[in-house]
Amino acid sequence: MKEFFERASEEGGLSYRDLQIVLDALPTALSWATLENAEIRFFNRAFKTLFGYSDGAFRTVDDWIDTAYIDNRQKMEARSRWEQLWVGQPSGIGEVDVIELDIRCADGTIRTVQHRGILLHDIGIGIATFDDISDRKRAEQALFALANEDPLTGLPNRRVLQERWQETLRRHISPSSMSALLLIDLDGFKPINDQLGHDAGDEVLCIVAERLKASVRESDLICRIGGDEFVVLLGSIATHEIVAQLCWRIEASLNLPVAVAGNTVRVGASIGASLFPRDGTDLRSLIKRADEALYRVKAREKGGWEWFEAPTAA
Repeated sequence: MKEFFERASEEGGLSYRDLQIVLDALPTALSWATLENAEIRFFNRAFKTLFGYSDGAFRTVDDWIDTAYIDNRQKMEARSRWEQLWVGQPSGIGEVDVIELDIRCADGTIRTVQHRGILLHDIGIGIATFDDISDRKRAEQALFALANEDPLTGLPNRRVLQERWQETLRRHISPSSMSALLLIDLDGFKPINDQLGHDAGDEVLCIVAERLKASVRESDLICRIGGDEFVVLLGSIATHEIVAQLCWRIEASLNLPVAVAGNTVRVGASIGASLFPRDGTDLRSLIKRADEALYRVKAREKGGWEWFEAPTAA
């Protein structure tokens, strides 16, 4: 296609009318605008079919970007790539490298595209192309979710936990660095399943997942590892008190009533905590130590939290 545009920009090459006829027949969605004032002059048929916009829907390139690009970061990136060539090259052909964009169509749906651009400085136009990759992206996202997410709650699974643990190990560059692992077991969950059914139980688990996400720090990882058990990995903590505060927040959040299947139910949480590197230097050991602490909590009375071994005062 670049050779075609080179020919179009040569003296005595294709006229605007000829160029427009050829571009309209191409299967790739594209538009072109004047370099002088960034006025959009043409959408081809593939563009209209893909996005649903008609001629005249956008007066300028800025109108198009502001209206159709839904992600601010993508807006900035696209503008930056075009402007570098728009104003920095007086003649010849400039190419805008591929960028992935999420585009809002005329009917409100979102299409993911690979966007490229060519600037023909000698005839004063810029041509933008859009290759639809929405189906491929959905397939990629589905495969990622299958490999990395709990299918019920959408929380990360054991595979992600292991990967994050490896990242945590790489970041521990100081002997004083600490991490913590919480093993959370729900209290009062089995009666909900038995009395209200598994659909109600699944709904409760999803609500619990959302409450856990609201209780922890943004940097912490929450995983569902099976049944009504969850893990929270605190990749970096400065003091032991951070873990205590987090456990109290989790307890308070999960003790709130839950409306499900026309009933108001309550679940609580018993939590066992282990500390890296004191209680173990690998993930398996930390989970085992946290499970031992959790067992003591359950044996004593349901609810509350406990360290595998209480930390000594600093």
